[in-house]
Amino acid sequence: MKKFVNKITKPPKNTFFRIFKAIWRQKAKTPICPNQLNLNGKLVLITGGNNGIGLETSKGLAARGADIIILARSEIKTKQAIEEIQKENSVKVSFYKADLADIDSIINAVKEIANTFSVRKIDMIVTNAGITPNGYSTSVQGYEKVFAVNVLGHHILFKACIENSLLRNDANIISIAGDIYIVSKKSTPDYFTKKENITNAYSQSKLGVMWWGYALGRKHQHFSVNLVHPGVVATGLGGGKHGLIRRFIRKNLMISPKEGAQTTLICATQPNIINGGYYHNTMGQVILHQDDPAVDYEKSEKFWNLLEDIALIYLKKNK
Repeated sequence: MKKFVNKITKPPKNTFFRIFKAIWRQKAKTPICPNQLNLNGKLVLITGGNNGIGLETSKGLAARGADIIILARSEIKTKQAIEEIQKENSVKVSFYKADLADIDSIINAVKEIANTFSVRKIDMIVTNAGITPNGYSTSVQGYEKVFAVNVLGHHILFKACIENSLLRNDANIISIAGDIYIVSKKSTPDYFTKKENITNAYSQSKLGVMWWGYALGRKHQHFSVNLVHPGVVATGLGGGKHGLIRRFIRKNLMISPKEGAQTTLICATQPNIINGGYYHNTMGQVILHQDDPAVDYEKSEKFWNLLEDIALIYLKKNK
């Protein structure tokens, strides 16, 4: 990895070359976030901060002085993660149990956080957690699960934090997207159906994240909002019939979770990060073309309104 330099890139219009540019020589191109205590005293809420990229992000935030709130499903895994984080850092790390596929659990967790941090405000939210589909399934409330976890759950989290007055007025919100969104032109509440394959479902969810992030920046201009492509990260590959091929791909084309956390940490800590910018691990700040699906204003607005309508139902119910 190389030293961080704040560069600006306009990506290739061709989808194949766009994806190729994102993957090619990732290890050499992915920057290292400077290790400075510039989050000292800050309070950061991260979803899925107990595993993979999320754990490495939590470690990086703690190493730079932030106190961490981890929102996750597994108490056992999170306790192990907290021990690992606090081995090297003297910051405070808290755990609140919530499943992004269960709206009620998100709202209840936020209420618990509000009771604990009645004086202190959250300085930053990192919406890191996400899933890839391996078949059709639904959330507790009956929504298609990839939609529920990757987009809707984080919107509910944001709205619940607003309702409970948990966020600083100038809070930083960093959302983990992914350049795979470029292969999709739509994003609906039904990502995975019998007509959609895994790649299409996942790419739709990442396009939904892009639309959500851009709409959030427009609706709440007092916040700092950034979208991040962390890189194509090796997670869980290597076994099975094609293990040698997978290990070759992981070694030569993919990056580690620690490397994948660097772009998020850069957006969280470095000066001159552009509010509303989409930051990419190999391309820096990406200036999207006018016909890029992520900057479709009408679809983004419609998608935001859909999320707002759903959130309103459950926030009213849980008052």
